[in-house]
Amino acid sequence: MYLTSPVLLLHGWAANHHVYDDFRQYLPTDSIWAPDLPGHGDHHETEFDAAVFADQLAAQMDEAHHIVAWSLGGQVALQLAARHPDKVKTLCLCATFAKLLQTEGYDAGLVQSKLLGMIPVFQADYGKTMTQFLQLQILYTPERKAAVEAILPATIACGVPAGLHSAQQYASAADARSLLAHITTPTLCVFGDKDTITPVRLGEYLAAHLPNAQLLNIPKAVHAPFISHPDVMANALIEFWNTHEA
Repeated sequence: MYLTSPVLLLHGWAANHHVYDDFRQYLPTDSIWAPDLPGHGDHHETEFDAAVFADQLAAQMDEAHHIVAWSLGGQVALQLAARHPDKVKTLCLCATFAKLLQTEGYDAGLVQSKLLGMIPVFQADYGKTMTQFLQLQILYTPERKAAVEAILPATIACGVPAGLHSAQQYASAADARSLLAHITTPTLCVFGDKDTITPVRLGEYLAAHLPNAQLLNIPKAVHAPFISHPDVMANALIEFWNTHEA
């Protein structure tokens, strides 16, 4: 299969587009767009707003894309699908959330998030912290060590994201639950069964409340299945895209 529609890759908090450098080779297209989120990588804004960024992306898209969104990037993807459905052919929501933290009537969320206290650690030594984070992603798949080592230099070279604090505040307060019923885009939710940052119950909530969604729970995957299990995730995407490409 070779895709006729382009792919948009959206990364997560504290990272940048280079986390996808290895995964791109598993995708059946060269038409891949992987921008940095606001305040991350080469995007030097300090304020993060998923809806504003979704509008900015939509303005640059002249056709519908297959969206693959990881972690905080999922908030942008949900806003894209809700605000600009004509720009989104399919959604893949990877290790992300509608709402991260628990509230009354919403038990799927976390009592507290490990990431919400990580700003000082990233600021103190971004290279060391990102290295440790990526190494944790392959805790159960040590055969992926070479891939992590390959993406580390470019990922770390971008330095501490300027928008860490704003994006963290956004993640802790974001609540896209009201959008879900209105997003009819075909959606594949991909989660890892070893993920404690965004546990699979967050994916179960998304799959249950999006009208046209399915859930893939990958054994031994942590928070970044596209790094630890790129072949499994890519094969699932290819099958999913093949169904909805026409």
